[in-house]
This record gives sequence, C-alpha cells and structure tokens, in this order.
Amino acid sequence: MRPVYYDFHIHTALSPCADNDMTPNDIVGMAILGGLDAIAITDHNTIGNVAAVIKAAENAEKQHGRPLLVLPGIEVSTAEEVHVLCLFADIEDAISFDADLSSFYSIMPNREDIFGSQIIFNENDEKIKVMERMLIAPTSISFDSLHALTDEHNGAFIPAHIDRDSFSVISNLGFLPPHLKIKTVEVTQKGIEKNNNTYTDNFSKHNIITSSDAHQLWTINDKENFIQLPEVSANLIIDFLR
Repeated sequence: MRPVYYDFHIHTALSPCADNDMTPNDIVGMAILGGLDAIAITDHNTIGNVAAVIKAAENAEKQHGRPLLVLPGIEVSTAEEVHVLCLFADIEDAISFDADLSSFYSIMPNREDIFGSQIIFNENDEKIKVMERMLIAPTSISFDSLHALTDEHNGAFIPAHIDRDSFSVISNLGFLPPHLKIKTVEVTQKGIEKNNNTYTDNFSKHNIITSSDAHQLWTINDKENFIQLPEVSANLIIDFLR
C-alpha cells in the first residue's frame, strides 16, 4: 500500500464562479508542483473541460516525466440544490453519464455580467467557445435519482462539503439518506478543523475525503490529503470511493 495524494474537487474556468486562469495546463501544473498524484475535474453541471485537462496531463508527463492522474468528474446540483461530486474511472463513463443527465440540465442562459464567463478550452489552453446555458442553476434530477444514475455508469457518488450551511445534503435534506449506498462523503478542511471528531464519529462507516473545491489556482491542495491504495489507479480510486 502507498499514499495517493489527491484533490478530487477542482473547478476550471468553465464554472462561472472560477477564475479565468483555471485553464487545463495551469491546473495540471499547480497540481504537479503541489506533489499530487491524482485530481478530479468537477465543474458545475458539465464535463466540458474534462477531456482537455486529461490531455494536458498526458502532455505534461511526456514532456517532464511526472505523471498526474486526472479523474473525469462533475459537481451536480440536484433538484433539492444539494451538491454532489460524481467521479468516474474513464472518460467514456463520464460522457455517457453526462448524456443521460443532459435532459435534467437547466436551459436558462447564463448571465455573464452577473455570474461570470463559462470558458471551454482545448489542451493548449486555447479558448474554444463559451458555454451558453447557466451552469450554476440546479438540475431537475432528485438526489435519489442522481445516485441511481451515477451507479448505473460505474461512478462514485460523493455528497459534497456536507459541513456547509448551504448546498449540502445535511443543510438541505437534514440527513444522509440511509436507504442509499453511499460510501464516501466530503468534508471541508475548515469543517474538520472546527468540529474536530464530529464527522469522524458521525460518519465512522464512511470514507471522509477533504478536497479544495478550488476556484482559484492558489487554492488547489498541496501534498496533504491522501488515501491508501496499492498503486495510483483510476479504477482503484473509484472502487475505494464507491
């Protein structure tokens, strides 16, 4: 077994609330500088920049010999406005998941002047286009139905930042539904520090991960949080999380 240092909650400039310098190569570069082994790209209600970040990491390894595993992911806002990280082992599963989820996406247009731009890049950090639909709007899929859809596509279903007072399963639903098979929850670093053993005691049967929820380059995690696995493998990580 070895520690796999991770940050499984990172936004690109496609998320309107993220800085425009959250480009594929800048994210990959910061993650490598920070000593991370694996990251997940989790933009709001889209996988639009995932492939570009995966390709940027592959190019960086060819040039510098430093591998970085990039998991395809998405932060879905359910109909109850609960944020959930849905992570996958490969891009094909993420694409098919996104296709099935697309009918639940909001069709409201983004207001760039209010919410910010939504930029899609290629692997060279070149701007391809701007996404028009409002990504921060909640979807119409329920928490339970999203769990079923994620499982159908072999993904890990992780309620995000459960310690926060908004957009979390605890704040919006009041509890973690016991009838659902949920293996992993995310707690922020502030939540861990503030509440000491509260979450480790209350969620002792769950994996508890702590990621950055980075919207700026400087907030991407350094080499601090890890899980123990035999090797750095997308399949092993997803199996551990789900």
